[in-house]
Amino acid sequence: TFRVRLSNTARRRLEAEWDRCRWIWNECVAKSKQVHVQGKAGSERLTCGPAQLDKMLTEARRVTPWLAEGASVPQQQVIRDFATS
Repeated sequence: TFRVRLSNTARRRLEAEWDRCRWIWNECVAKSKQVHVQGKAGSERLTCGPAQLDKMLTEARRVTPWLAEGASVPQQQVIRDFATS
């Protein structure tokens, strides 16, 4: 058993990274629901896969400074995990 003891600065930064990842997950859920609803409404075949979500992340990082402050690797991993789920 291990115990991690973080400084206040490290804790704040880690929590900020978690907040960014949670925001990305929620955006993936919203995008998926939106595509599902649009797919039911029309005859056009729409998808919401990792490629579309990666484009969404790239755009979000471009226009959202607090999101761009975080590391891109965990954010991309959130998208891969969402696609797996």
